[in-house]
Parts: sequence; C-alpha cells; structure tokens
Amino acid sequence: MISNIILFLLLKIIFFENILFAQEKFEGMIVSIDREIITTYDLSQRIKLALKSLNLEDSISNRDSVRERMLELLILEKIKTIEAKKNDISHTEEELINFTSNIYNFSKDDFNGFKSFLEEEGFDIDILLDQMSSELLWKKFLQKTIASKINISEQEIQDSFDERTKNKGKYEFDFNEILFLNDLPGNWKRSKKKMEEFLKLLDKGITFENLSKKFNEVYTMESQSSRWVLEDNIENTTKESLQKMKPGEILSFQDTDGYKVIKLNKKRFYGSSNFRYSFLKLSAFDEVTLKKIQKDDVNCGMVSETLENNVELTKFEKILLDEMSRIFRINLEILDEGEMTNVLKNEAEFMRLKLCKKEVDKKRAISKIDIEKKIYTQKFNQMANTLISNLRKNTNVKFFNK
Repeated sequence: MISNIILFLLLKIIFFENILFAQEKFEGMIVSIDREIITTYDLSQRIKLALKSLNLEDSISNRDSVRERMLELLILEKIKTIEAKKNDISHTEEELINFTSNIYNFSKDDFNGFKSFLEEEGFDIDILLDQMSSELLWKKFLQKTIASKINISEQEIQDSFDERTKNKGKYEFDFNEILFLNDLPGNWKRSKKKMEEFLKLLDKGITFENLSKKFNEVYTMESQSSRWVLEDNIENTTKESLQKMKPGEILSFQDTDGYKVIKLNKKRFYGSSNFRYSFLKLSAFDEVTLKKIQKDDVNCGMVSETLENNVELTKFEKILLDEMSRIFRINLEILDEGEMTNVLKNEAEFMRLKLCKKEVDKKRAISKIDIEKKIYTQKFNQMANTLISNLRKNTNVKFFNK
C-alpha cells in the first residue's frame, strides 16, 4: 500500500514537472511573424546566451540593456527562416552540426559534449540550434538567390586595380561599424534607442568587435579576410568621419536609414604596406645643425658614416613599413623619392629622413584576383543587406501586449 502511494506521488511530481517545464518553455507570446511566433522563453534564453558571450552578469539591468536588440534579432531570424523555406531551402542535421561547430569552435565529433556543456550552464540547446538553423538557411538562400546575379566585368576589375595601384594621396581605413536601421522610413526613435543601448554596453567595458558581432543586423561575408578599406569605397558620411578620427576613437551619428556607430582601428596611405623603403637617417643632438643640411648635401650612394659637426648618417635598405617604428612610418610614407623631412624629435635626438627608393614588394602586392574577390564581397553584402531590410519592412510583424 505504502509503495503504491509513493509511486503515485512520484508520478504526480514528474507529471507536474513536465507541465511546468512545458509552460516555462512557452510562457507567453511576444511577437508573431506570419505563422512563426516568439515567446518570452525564446527571448529569455537568447538574452542569457548574449550575456554569457559578452561576459556580463545575468542581472535585471543587463537583461534590460540587451532585450530590445535580442528581440529584433529574433524577428530577423524568423523572417530569414520563413523566406528560405518559401524558396525550398533546407539543411541536414549534419550540416547544422558542422555549421554550429565552426561558429562555436568545437569539434563536430564532440557535439554531445558541447550539448552537455550548454545544459550544465543552464542553456537550452534547442534555442541555440534554432538560431544556427536560421543563419545556415539564410546563408544557403543568399548563395542560391544572389550569387548568380552578381556580374563583374573585366573593365570594372581593371578600373579598380588602376585606382588601387595609384598609391598616392589616398587613405585606407581599418574600422568596425554597426548600423541600427529604422524599422520604418523616418522612424528614428527606435533606431536611436537601439544605438543608445549599444553605447551603454560599450561603457561596461565590452569590446566594440565583440558587441558588433552579436548585435549587427548587417550581413557580412565570412570570407572577407581584411578590414582595410580604400577611402573611395566608403560612403561619404562615414569617410568624412573617419578622416577626422584618431585610432581607437568611437563615433556615433545619424545616417540615411538609421544610426551608425564606427570605431577607427588604424589608417594608412593606400599601398604603403606593399612597399619596401630604402632611406637615409641623419641624426644629431643639435637641431640647428640638421636644419642647415640640404637634401642634395647627402646622396643615396653614401654609406653609414659620421659627417661634419657629429651628424650621424645611417643607411637603411628595403625595409617594410610594418617593421618600422611609428615616427618612421608616418613620415616616410608621405615622401617622394629624393625628398627629405624637416627636423623630427625622436626621444633625446633630432633626426631627418631622406627617401631614396620605394619599391613594390611583389609578394605583398594586390592582384586582380584579389580585386575581383573584394568587388564580389562588396556587391554580395550590399545585395544581402538590401534584401533583409526590404523583407523586414514588408513583413507583417505583430507585437502582443505593446
């Protein structure tokens, strides 16, 4: 009798636990997109994943700071999934595991170990796999619908190659950017709120790169290996901002379709990294003596030696800019062959530099194949971003309790 009662109680506990778990996994609807829905449980799990990846404490204030962005990304994911399935795009379980292993950097043969780790950390593997499935379907959809539409002419490659090989007077920038698009044309309020939430997270000490990867709704091809962008390939508002910024600086501003935040990492004259520089360095502890030396007083046939008035001449040959200190880089890359800098102060000494020769390092020079790949990437990204933006605007998204 007692054993039957115990068994009944155990079954009752298990039954109610299953009900509670099912309720917890559903809770309530927040958004519907066509026949797809987003629940409070979906959003809660995604917020938890985001906080973990950003190394933020799972607190109410931190949850509030990412809630809007996570909800918007969930909406975009549902839209991507719906559009892909409309076009008969699918994936196998093996493809999903391979894709997830690449994103989260674990061995595809240890998927069970990855699942166990997530469960121990309190994450729902199904929510994460839904996210991965959406991105995989979207990637396959873009390859099917966009790749075949991209045409690159020989003239286009040649023009870009000629522009890039001029190597004078133009900058290229290494920068990160994130764009917060308006949900509807002219609706600046929500996009501004998204931007302000992003900036608050930056203030918590999270790196711009990490945040932008988690929050950016703009599509970027994974194959883009370098972030260096020639100024001619940057839209005017962003370019003008980058030109005024210092490395490491972050700037936010209103763009044509929303708000943009950019971070300048580095900038350089285009092509400078592909050259080897041969030059003379004149150094002395007397600034006045160096000022008197004319560029024709020393020639590139000279070897390292001591000149009059204890001026030391040192000859350097075929040095890459990357191998030089900053004071050498920023002064040599703007010189023409045969020109000499004004007097420069370098710690305790004064010096002047005369550029003898600047020659292309063929191993580092950009090729037409590289140019074609860059053009393809730019066009692909632009078409992908236009597509998801239009889908977002034209999809019926219904919010509950709002």
